[in-house]
Amino acid sequence: MKNDTSDQVIDSKELLFAFQQGAIQLINQKQELNKINVFPVSDGDTGSNLASLMQSILEATAGEADSVVDVFERIADASLIGARGNSGIIFAQYFNGIYNNLLHLDEKNSVRSFVQSVKLAIVEAYQAIENPVEGTIITVIRSWAEALSEGEQRSPLEKKLSSALLAAKSALDNTTEQLKILKKNQVVDAGAKGFYLFIEGFTQGFITKTGSVQNFLHDNEILPSTYSHDAHPDTSEPTYRYCTEILLDNVALSKQEIQEKIKPLGDSLIVAVNRGKARIHIHSNHPDKVLECLSELGTVLQQKADDMLLQYRVNQNKSQSIALVTDSIADLPADYILNEQIHVLPMNILIGDASYIDKVTIQNNRLFTLVENKQQRATSAQPNIKTVENLFSFLENKYDSIIVITVADKLSGTYQAVRQVVKKKETKMRIEVIDSKLNSAAEGLLVMKANEWIKKGFSFEEVVERIKNKRGKIKILVSVDDLDPMIDSGRIPQIAGRFVKKINLKPIVSLNEVGEGKLSDFAFSLNGNEKKIIRLLKKLNKEHTIKRYAVIHADAEKRAQSWSRKLEEQLGIASSYLMDISTVVALSAGQGSVAVAVELENEGGDEA
Repeated sequence: MKNDTSDQVIDSKELLFAFQQGAIQLINQKQELNKINVFPVSDGDTGSNLASLMQSILEATAGEADSVVDVFERIADASLIGARGNSGIIFAQYFNGIYNNLLHLDEKNSVRSFVQSVKLAIVEAYQAIENPVEGTIITVIRSWAEALSEGEQRSPLEKKLSSALLAAKSALDNTTEQLKILKKNQVVDAGAKGFYLFIEGFTQGFITKTGSVQNFLHDNEILPSTYSHDAHPDTSEPTYRYCTEILLDNVALSKQEIQEKIKPLGDSLIVAVNRGKARIHIHSNHPDKVLECLSELGTVLQQKADDMLLQYRVNQNKSQSIALVTDSIADLPADYILNEQIHVLPMNILIGDASYIDKVTIQNNRLFTLVENKQQRATSAQPNIKTVENLFSFLENKYDSIIVITVADKLSGTYQAVRQVVKKKETKMRIEVIDSKLNSAAEGLLVMKANEWIKKGFSFEEVVERIKNKRGKIKILVSVDDLDPMIDSGRIPQIAGRFVKKINLKPIVSLNEVGEGKLSDFAFSLNGNEKKIIRLLKKLNKEHTIKRYAVIHADAEKRAQSWSRKLEEQLGIASSYLMDISTVVALSAGQGSVAVAVELENEGGDEA
């Protein structure tokens, strides 16, 4: 690089290296960022979200680069696809803004063009936010970019970056005084610090790579020495429960037009748009409505909806030292999951080109309507690897150990997927992944039992052993109206299923000892099924004692309520809960199905 003229040229390899160093610097500090995350919601995931974005950037910069434009094109695309959370999407829009402005300049590899683009992109970063708040990441971005463009134009880029880093540090320190919530908790803004850490690594990498030895800011300790890593007392529960994010393709609308469409559905709205793609972030109580609205504006490529209320409560007062994780196939009431702090890995539903999050952006009543309207078969997909990694990233800073209870390995790839993530993790934390060999409410009852053992103070090893022993004492019986979904999904043997369908019998389906679906009995009507299931449960109760049971259904609430009343009369105990089944289970059970899951007492009396 030429260091003494105004037409300095940036080496694309050096720029690529600088981006990589910035990403690594931030990733290494993700837990610190999680701990100081109090704005806009104290959900403790800013570090994890930004680390996820930085990982996407590292993956995008793994190969050689032809030019500065090539580097920024990769960064722009990777950041839009990999962005998570408020700060992540602001990062993404800023990087995309730099790239967009660079394309319109003549000398695309020059320092002058880089500095100019960095400053011009501030406008795009502000426009991405519906209500920009000073004292956050946007303030530090602006301070850094303005400082970079100031001073002698002929100054070497290394000197400009060093001076701009000082300005960014000053702006970061000042965030504590700009926002009341930050001042109360005596912390800087987590997103702002994330940007500072990235720029610090970027600057260090750039200078090191070019061989220039300069002394600048080696002190990473921004916070006051009195700062505590304990939960922040001066925060309040989020107004909106879900941090909802959607990535769209084939988008024709502008940022402002998209903002106008969905701003009535929540707050903290941020929209980043570039070359037909849009990343939308909003805090909402209705992520299903957000998705429904946005799916009309483009093709949904990605989505997530993190439970900020659960994250907030864990940050403020976690209920136990062992994190209990399951997947969304485990049917448990939403209030129970929230109050007991159960962490859920969401399954995905695919209908045509559209993707939905089980129980969050789609319920089973809407599932059947969509399938009918679109005339397309719906399929399910296990949680993606990134989702699993992000959840573990959040949990490892909050808990001593993690127990994951998944749907039967014979029914889904979830168990194997989670195990693979755990194998790759470099952590000393104890993590046990258990195949429940169950599904639906049966899996839910196992999770409920595990939660009770954890709350009673049993050790990690004891809880794991008890869960494995308990699996055989939980049963599920499903009354199926339409057998086609179970045959098509392979949940039951096709030959037996088609024979039963041909003679118009209504089957009762259960699971065998390893978690595979099996035909247990038949009747000539749904009422006949109901009577057989009640008789079987009475027999089980007499022989083993039913400790509790749950009634679940696929868009058949009246039938489920009738079953619940009759079972209470016959068994002498009320159901623990009655609810819709997971949309994933609804795909195979079919519309109109009703099921009962029971927990049986262990031989010789149940354990504590």
